[in-house]
Amino acid sequence: MRISGAFVLGAIMGAAAVWLWGREMEGYVEEKTRGVRAKAAEGVRAVEETAGQVLDRGGHALRRADEFLQETRTHVSEALRAGEEAIRPAPAAREA
Repeated sequence: MRISGAFVLGAIMGAAAVWLWGREMEGYVEEKTRGVRAKAAEGVRAVEETAGQVLDRGGHALRRADEFLQETRTHVSEALRAGEEAIRPAPAAREA
């Protein structure tokens, strides 16, 4: 019973403190965390810029890979057609 009573009393006292000094505590926390929040915002911006650069490079690499694959596909198709023509037997001459 003692522990639960202390808990209830603590909750009531905490609620009263927030009610009485809530704005002052909020201002204090705002002031004390301003630098940390500014650095965090700068860090988020730096991450955004870096991610953008990495994604741009990745997109460029993907475009180059796609071009390479298209060129390879063309070369393979041409080589296969040439091979097909080389091994295809000539039409047989008909004897009448």
